[in-house]
Amino acid sequence: MRGWMMAAGAVAVLGMAGAAVAQDVVADRRAGLRGMGQTMEAVAATVQSRGDTRALVPRIEAMSAFVQTLPNLVPTASLTPPQPQGTQPGQTRALAAIDADRAGFQTRTDAMLTALASLKTAAEAGSISPDLLRSTGGTCGACHQQFRAR
Repeated sequence: MRGWMMAAGAVAVLGMAGAAVAQDVVADRRAGLRGMGQTMEAVAATVQSRGDTRALVPRIEAMSAFVQTLPNLVPTASLTPPQPQGTQPGQTRALAAIDADRAGFQTRTDAMLTALASLKTAAEAGSISPDLLRSTGGTCGACHQQFRAR
């Protein structure tokens, strides 16, 4: 009897540890995605004001670095379900469709990395066009359509 109780306790502790890890991953993922949004807003503001885009290169590089890690930031335990859907702490809008289509998610990630490489090249040259900005935003949004709850 004592062995069963210890085993049940161990399973409960592992379950709580898994939930804590999922929460950390959700927080990390949310922070990175929020940073991407802020960078895209800064790029849009600079393009709209016809400012110097070269200062944006480090931020675009940071976005690329984050996107490279993104597939590792969506373990099954951090998706909706089992995590509750929403935008509050402990909630997520990342759908279980990511787990069901890992190859598709990786394809979207690779497309975003390609778009960010083009954005970086244009930023280094000091000339991000509105069309390139829209195209990059569209690549980002395409992932949202399939893998993020509204």
